[in-house]
Amino acid sequence: MLAGRLQVWVLLLLLSVGLIAASNEVAEVAVDSDVGKNAPEIIAARGYDMETHKVTTSDGYILTMHRLPKSYDESQSGTAAATSKPAVLLQHGIIESSFAWVCNYRNQSLAFVLADAGYDVGLGNSRGNTYSNESTHYTTDDDEFWDFSWEDMGLYDLPAMINYVQDTSGRSTISYVGHSQGVTQALVGFAANQTLAKSVSYFGALAPVSWLGHSKAELFVALADAHLDLLFEGLGVVKLLAHNELLTKFLAGYTCTAIDDICGSAISLLFGTTTSLNISHVPVLISQTPAGTSVKDIAHFAQGIRADTFARFDYGCSCVQALGLSLCASAICPNKA
Repeated sequence: MLAGRLQVWVLLLLLSVGLIAASNEVAEVAVDSDVGKNAPEIIAARGYDMETHKVTTSDGYILTMHRLPKSYDESQSGTAAATSKPAVLLQHGIIESSFAWVCNYRNQSLAFVLADAGYDVGLGNSRGNTYSNESTHYTTDDDEFWDFSWEDMGLYDLPAMINYVQDTSGRSTISYVGHSQGVTQALVGFAANQTLAKSVSYFGALAPVSWLGHSKAELFVALADAHLDLLFEGLGVVKLLAHNELLTKFLAGYTCTAIDDICGSAISLLFGTTTSLNISHVPVLISQTPAGTSVKDIAHFAQGIRADTFARFDYGCSCVQALGLSLCASAICPNKA
């Protein structure tokens, strides 16, 4: 395990060296024209009509959703969208956003492929990311805003987003495709709400995440084993990996463009090794990712890695057993009361 951790830090050091090296090659690098474009800008650049909607969850988080109601041909011709289209909701993974579904080319991005196949496409954004950083109760400067994990996304974000897609499309049942954490929150939401589960006719689980003891994401495993999540919590850090335009512009525009192998290695550390990564398009991905989440969200995954469980958030307390009943203090263990 120690050797694995050393490898993590060595590769991070190499990334730092890459930053320095790339700074000397800026004049020679041709930057992809998609670098720096956000999700709506990418969608517009690809030639699709798009709608932006705000959806409020039952616990007060305001989520931004993007909708592609038309195919490329319908968008370009200016004709109305065909009626009675099947509807689909695409939900991104951890520290990502709706950008994940549109950042590649038309024939490589699932949102565009489905739109051209005749679907009414909804793109979700989980609480705390670049597009969903509002609340009816708090601002992002309040610690309370960041008191959530994938459990809350499944219990509150998922129903709000599915209901939105049903309402805008006019369909009583829809398809759902989740990636990574998008699957995790769906497993939570569908298990807790059978009515919600019955509203989904097809569930596509891409890189599904539940039990985590087998995780190949070396950086997450190393940080979980080091209990870094507990250190962050102890220091009062509540949010992580928010989108930083200056940093991502430098990484995407210079470092990852000049030395793409190093950035590919960094992505493998975060998400695990893959043979499906388009290295040439990494600068575009990096320009909008990571998109941010809470420390509690990361901590919940860390708990699963350490214990190899798929369970509710563990607040580190136990319940008193009396007369066959489990008695818990809701102020300390809110999800055990």
